[in-house]
Amino acid sequence: MNLAIIGLGNMGLGILRGALRAGLLRATDVAVAEPDEAKRRVAAELGTAVMERGPEVAAWLKERGLGQLLLAVKPQMLDAAVAGLGEGLPRGTVAISILAGTPIKRVQAALGGGVPVVRAMPNLPAAIGQGATALCRGPGATEKDADFARELFRAIGPLVVDLEEGLIDAFTAIAGSGPAYFFYLAEAMENAAAAQGLTGDRCGAIVRQTLLGAAMMYAGSESAPAAMRAAVTSKGGTTAAAVGVLDQAVVMATLERAMLAARDRGRDLGS
Repeated sequence: MNLAIIGLGNMGLGILRGALRAGLLRATDVAVAEPDEAKRRVAAELGTAVMERGPEVAAWLKERGLGQLLLAVKPQMLDAAVAGLGEGLPRGTVAISILAGTPIKRVQAALGGGVPVVRAMPNLPAAIGQGATALCRGPGATEKDADFARELFRAIGPLVVDLEEGLIDAFTAIAGSGPAYFFYLAEAMENAAAAQGLTGDRCGAIVRQTLLGAAMMYAGSESAPAAMRAAVTSKGGTTAAAVGVLDQAVVMATLERAMLAARDRGRDLGS
């Protein structure tokens, strides 16, 4: 399979490196279109073909005869990035879009209407090979097309879940924004640790290891988080005192409302 990538930001570069590392693609089977010279140098160092503009990778794909197109630009840059691209793509090309808040029909329209689209939404831990990705196959995209996309995103994380497009915003609210909620908790824990005298390097080390250990326990268990929390919350103990304060402040309900707000914002951006 040949792959043309438009945009080499952090996520585009992460996907490229993951696919090369996993052996899914050879560097000689990849072309990158990126206006930033420094980013083009990075792609060239990886051994890929490099271009400045989208129509150039379309010509590269046409020369190869078959391939897929990964759109990894910022949503507001879509029209400029694909201008003049659609008519130059070889027949059978499928676009894989990772543009946040951008529906399939919007991407298809930008490409001239004739290119099938597979929409994907990877999250931040993809940068370390631990991503979670939602995948949605648009009209005209086959199961074989989706299979390639699944393999591409499994190269940057163990979880790829197929969803209907109407649930992509919910996935974004949970998995896309989820790392920020985790870092928010870490920030609160570090602030509390420092206020109680655990300052300096010890503060961050304690919080990092505590959260890492808890995350690994959760990942390795089939128990519900409520059951795991109950197991560490002795009646009348220190954890119970802390959880009681959180419950009084309706923290759980507030977090649920926060994730609904994230979902609704995603819907607004995509409308």
